[in-house]
Amino acid sequence: MGRFCFIKLVNERKRMLRELRLNNLAIIKNLDLEFSKNFVALTGETGAGKSIILDGISLLIGERSHLEMIRNGEESLFAEGIFEITEKQKKRLNELGFEINDDEIIVTRTFDKNSKSKITVNGTRVTLSKLKEMMENIIDLVGQHEHQSLLNSEFHLNLLDRFLDDAGKNLLKEVKKNVDEIKKVNLKIEKIEEQKAKLLEKKDVLEFQFNEINDLDLKINEDSELEEEYKILFNSGKISEKLEESSQWLKEGDFSILSALGKVRKNLEQLSDLAEIYGELSEKVESIVYEVEEVSYSIDNFIGDVEEVNDTKLEKVVKRIDKINKLKRKYGSTITEILEFKNKIEKDLSLVNFENEELENLKIQKKELVNRYFQDSERLSEIRMKIAENLQNTVDIQLSDLNMENAKFKVEIIKKEEITAHGTDNAEFLITTNVGETFKPLAKIASGGEISRIMLALKSVFSEVDNISVLIFDEIDTGISGETVRRVAEKLRELSRNTQIICVTHSPQIAGKAQQQFFIKKEIENNFTETKVRELNTEERIREIARIISGDNITEASVSHAKEIMGLWDKKVLI
Repeated sequence: MGRFCFIKLVNERKRMLRELRLNNLAIIKNLDLEFSKNFVALTGETGAGKSIILDGISLLIGERSHLEMIRNGEESLFAEGIFEITEKQKKRLNELGFEINDDEIIVTRTFDKNSKSKITVNGTRVTLSKLKEMMENIIDLVGQHEHQSLLNSEFHLNLLDRFLDDAGKNLLKEVKKNVDEIKKVNLKIEKIEEQKAKLLEKKDVLEFQFNEINDLDLKINEDSELEEEYKILFNSGKISEKLEESSQWLKEGDFSILSALGKVRKNLEQLSDLAEIYGELSEKVESIVYEVEEVSYSIDNFIGDVEEVNDTKLEKVVKRIDKINKLKRKYGSTITEILEFKNKIEKDLSLVNFENEELENLKIQKKELVNRYFQDSERLSEIRMKIAENLQNTVDIQLSDLNMENAKFKVEIIKKEEITAHGTDNAEFLITTNVGETFKPLAKIASGGEISRIMLALKSVFSEVDNISVLIFDEIDTGISGETVRRVAEKLRELSRNTQIICVTHSPQIAGKAQQQFFIKKEIENNFTETKVRELNTEERIREIARIISGDNITEASVSHAKEIMGLWDKKVLI
């Protein structure tokens, strides 16, 4: 079974890959190709290095390199490609941070035996990942894995969705958006429920901590007030003694302060008639008397309070302080921190003991999103069913064009219950190649020639919605001959009207339909094998196609056949 691949361009162009240069890649020493036509054929003997050219292209779009790629006896390899781009592609690249001002990009890549790699785009160095990101928005080279992606049912739904119109694409975006929102809500729900489960495991501990703090009925600054009270209670004897002594000095006996102040005030009052200043001093002394009396009353009250102190009250204060200090050691260095800890425990317990309001709101939100998801998915599924029907008919026509009149293509859409970013559908491509046979998955088709034609039919259809600018086929003619290969050649020529076709082939029919042809030959020089490539003129093309038909012994019949294939009846060729 032949290997084929394609380069996909977002916007249609007649020609995209313009030039390709390769140095020291496998058995290619120096290669310089300029592609100037829509349908290009690469021919030559088996093993001459035709498929290596595709490996060179793969390096330019971000595929990984390896040491075995470097030509024997050389230290490094070099690859360069010039790709024409559209205004829309240029705009997209600039959005990604690549400053592209020209209508083309020049990609160069070197790789040496020390595994050192250098990549540049229009002279600016980029990383491998950046190159891949850039070229994914310009071209898509699919090599030997292309069969796998088309044969693998996991890719079929994505392929089907390429035919969605703007309304369908917007609907698919809504489905994906709903799924993203559902995932976000699920994460929040899971986080709350996980938190709730963890809290439930230590519920008893939380309740004990809450009750221990709550039972103490703490007040802000209570600890400071208790410390002050403790000092007073602990020193009550000393305080009582000093207060009583002070009270005596203030008001007891003829030598008390109040008695002395009273006499001073009376003397000054008697002198007030002699001079106004004595009256003023008398009033000041009277004011002092009132203040001293106030102090005296306060001391008497304090004496009364101290007299009420007893050991029971002191013990009560000490116990209260001890309890608060115990909580400080466990839950916070201040009463404020302890009360904050209590509030946190209270919230945690509310999550365990009662339905959390946030959790309930999230569950309601999830239900609404899920309902919307299934509604949008159902509408999307209806659109896909119509697309599938049209695709079946279109592919059947393509298969008939490729000499598979009895083959029938089918898109089977299967419903699924799980929520996915693609909706509720699964799709698988099925086919039957003979009348009366049941439909089977593409991967079950045994014939290499049939697979190649089926792949070409699918490529022909998908190239229209993908706006593919370059299709590269590697020996798609393997396993087919006669009328079948003629039809394949006609199909390739038809595709080349809007798409550049580059085809590695051993088929004279396919080579004959090309508009540009390169001959690839393997030569030995100085005990080293080297691949040589040159563009053929019309006469050389006729002789090369004749060689493919009859081998090295070119005959008039093979030349005539070659001209017939190429539509050059009147062209004279020397044998």
